Amino acid sequence: MEQITNNRQIKDNNEQTPTLFQVYKRLGERNRAAKKVVERLASTGTVVAISTVYNVIYGRSSRADITEQFLNVAAEMLAHSKDLQARTAALASAE
Repeated sequence: MEQITNNRQIKDNNEQTPTLFQVYKRLGERNRAAKKVVERLASTGTVVAISTVYNVIYGRSSRADITEQFLNVAAEMLAHSKDLQARTAALASAE
C-alpha cells in the first residue's frame, strides 16, 4: 500500500530500520562506545552525561548530535574490528 504525503511516496514495507541499540549490540559486550561519544562531544564543547548517551542508544531520548557522534564511533569501532579479524586471519594462514 502506498501513501502520498507532501508530494513524496512512502511505501509500506515490513523491513524494520535498524535501531541504535542494534548497532550498539553489534559492537560487543563491554564496549566503550558511549564513553567515546561523551569524550568527542566534550572536545567540541558539548557536555553530556554518559546516561544521556545511553538514553539515546536505547531509544528513550532523541538528540541528533549524540546520534551522529554515536554512529561515527560505531562505524570506526566496527571497521577496526574487521581490520583486526583480517590481520588475525592473515597471520594465522601465514604459518
